Amino acid sequence: MLRKRSRLIAAPIAAAALTLTAAGYQAGAAESPASGGAERSGKAAAAPCLAGATTLIGDLDGDGRPDKISNPGHTGTKMTVQWGTASGSFGTKHAVSKLVGARSGEVTTAAVADFQKDGKLDLVVNIVKPSGVDDPATARVSQYRPGPLKRANLASAAARKLDIGTQGEAKQIRVANYGGDAYPDLAVLNNAGDGVWERSIRVTKPRTGPGKYDYDLQQQYGETGTPAEPPTMPTTGWKHFYKPCS
Repeated sequence: MLRKRSRLIAAPIAAAALTLTAAGYQAGAAESPASGGAERSGKAAAAPCLAGATTLIGDLDGDGRPDKISNPGHTGTKMTVQWGTASGSFGTKHAVSKLVGARSGEVTTAAVADFQKDGKLDLVVNIVKPSGVDDPATARVSQYRPGPLKRANLASAAARKLDIGTQGEAKQIRVANYGGDAYPDLAVLNNAGDGVWERSIRVTKPRTGPGKYDYDLQQQYGETGTPAEPPTMPTTGWKHFYKPCS
């Protein structure tokens, strides 16, 4: 009975903590200078922050309200978004795969970060239908989408194609830190074919976002493995660029 009562008490406390996190974010936004074009509601966006190892709080759609991006397991395959509300709480949980229009049998992998360091959260998304055999399939969608993003489908006015979708079959996309600079990079768990899985690297360039495949960088930071023993993947990418929410 005591254990059940503890669980009943813990649930509202956790909900209250998330509301306080959102409120704290909004308070920071009110004190921050205006940033870019992300002010459709008349409020400036505060810097994104972490509400846990796999939860990023930040303005994804540019309305000045904090949104909640969850990335269970850091893999980018089960990412969800909860849009911020006027009351300071978060709305219904939406799967990124559904928002971007993934079809039956397709796998969506995604990563969210401020890749250009312009104060706006961006999205990297890859949609592919696995080949089911050793040869990798080509992605139907592989894009970098600079923020702000549309709520309905996470579209961006400045989206551009990435070569992630043509260099193998992406299984995961993770935020990483290569080179120790201020720009988030990408690590892609890739089916390269012929029984090889690789950690494929995309280093971000200032003002442009994630770059193309680079042989020298791949030799420096990449790794190969197999489906049975895949290469190691980063699990602390967000922590390199964002502080815990106060």
